[in-house]
Amino acid sequence: MAGFGWPDTIIDRGWHDVRAFLSNVDWHDRPDYLFEIIDSVIAHDADRHLAVTTSMHDLIIAPRPVGDPPNDVVAVRAPGSLRGPSPGTVLIEHLSVMGKNTTIQRPAAEALPLFWRFMETEFGLRSASYRQAD
Repeated sequence: MAGFGWPDTIIDRGWHDVRAFLSNVDWHDRPDYLFEIIDSVIAHDADRHLAVTTSMHDLIIAPRPVGDPPNDVVAVRAPGSLRGPSPGTVLIEHLSVMGKNTTIQRPAAEALPLFWRFMETEFGLRSASYRQAD
């Protein structure tokens, strides 16, 4: 994806509210990795450090405090997204204000360690509970 960061204002929806919203979506193939990521962020109290909003059903995550756009964000893509993952995989992207975006697609089972790798690499936030994905 070309561009320089997330161009829109990020209005933090809150992790619990995003989880409730996604729970009400009529998924053809429910992406459990989205819920695993949300639950992990909440369980590790990382919601104090990470703002979240959605773009359709994608998770758009930015470090707190969120400034004016553009912002560096990590996007966890949902099935059906305009930039959705291939079946059985997760697609996570860092959209950088500097234009050096990172995109990694892996099996869905690797979503949680991959997510935390992005949080550590891009935002300096680490969860010691999960081994880092290679």
